[in-house]
Amino acid sequence: LTDTESESSYYSPQKVKSREVLCLEQEGITIEVLMMGEPFFNCQIGFVGCRALCLKGIMGVRDFEENLNRREEDAVFFSCGDNLKSKGMTYLTNSLFDYRSPENNGVKAEFILDSANHKETYTEIVGMQRFGAFYMDYLYTMENSSSEGSQDFSVLNTEELVPTAQETSMKRLVVGPLDIKLHSSAVHRILKMVTCAMDHEYEPYCKPQQETTEACHGPATPEEISRLEEFIPTRLTSVTLLQVSVTVSMAEFNLLHALIPVILGYKATPRPVSVPVFQPLHPLPSVQFQVERVNFDHSEPMYGPELVTTVSSLSQPPENLLHHCYAHLYLKVFGFQAGLTCQDRTGSFLPLISIIPSFSTAIYGKLIQLPAFWSKRSSVPTAECIFELPHFTVQATRPQTLLLQAICQSWTHSMVNGSPLPVSESLHNEVFKVPGKQHAW
Repeated sequence: LTDTESESSYYSPQKVKSREVLCLEQEGITIEVLMMGEPFFNCQIGFVGCRALCLKGIMGVRDFEENLNRREEDAVFFSCGDNLKSKGMTYLTNSLFDYRSPENNGVKAEFILDSANHKETYTEIVGMQRFGAFYMDYLYTMENSSSEGSQDFSVLNTEELVPTAQETSMKRLVVGPLDIKLHSSAVHRILKMVTCAMDHEYEPYCKPQQETTEACHGPATPEEISRLEEFIPTRLTSVTLLQVSVTVSMAEFNLLHALIPVILGYKATPRPVSVPVFQPLHPLPSVQFQVERVNFDHSEPMYGPELVTTVSSLSQPPENLLHHCYAHLYLKVFGFQAGLTCQDRTGSFLPLISIIPSFSTAIYGKLIQLPAFWSKRSSVPTAECIFELPHFTVQATRPQTLLLQAICQSWTHSMVNGSPLPVSESLHNEVFKVPGKQHAW
């Protein structure tokens, strides 16, 4: 973060003072690109480990100054993947930095240049074994259709001589074990970055394009319909999250009233902010969410305007063509659970007290592309959503409910001098009591 310093002399230039508040570390980064002209393009990106940690102070609160002697583990609020020392050099596999690669042993390398073999070789498991934190695989192929060899060259129309290409585009993103700790220091730093980005007076970089309903050409010919029924280029995007843990701790300090209005689009008011003296809360009650796996799949037509223009011109469009005029979204959540936990002075968390037992759910949705073209088609739905929830349970005692309420109010309610209202020791002991054991906080 930067700020201007006021000088004693009127004519002296303003000096800019910088102060670092965030640090992002990544290790074991690999980018590989394999390309063979237009028919084949593949890009794979991955890294072994990533973490983010707090530095110094934020908004006048000295929460991580050097003289506080706080542990580095307390500063880390985002960690993903493995440590490079424990993971090893797997991220260099088959690169020129790998002494076992064919090129480094006098052997000509063999590359995979077809989509079917590529999908079988570069699976999710293989990508995470090589990296651990993040793996992205983007594959684009363009193959000529089988009808190319049976063209009638006696036709004078040059458009009929152009071979039809079958294009596919697939993006897969996998994020490994993810641990996020949203305490006051992390939340204020994240929202401060968002506030700096939102507090501007310049024009936006891009503006949404308005839809035009002008038809590009006349009614579709039978040849065009037959070609579309044979193959429609589609963009597929798949995102997978593995073993996600999000911990929201009770606010140790709360200055969000100075950040939220700017994020919501209101003009920032230059009123003074009462800065509290930072004192770590021990023990620190928290709400924790855990997910075993999240799958997100999205598909849409590669050439949406052309496809929608053609299909919407038909009086009775085939079901298959109408299906591809939608953007389809699938969200599947496996093993989601939530509960209460507590961080002690050593930084470790107590076992999760379940409030929402583990369950799985799924959501499917589809949205018509370029809805202006379908305004006169009442029989064609513009959107559809299906929600599946086999079972869902919420269970909590009265002390647990009171502790949940205290955690929520620490974030939503204004505090005296920005400091939190402490939780009574009796309430804390009632929630986190363990039969036959005593904890010294």
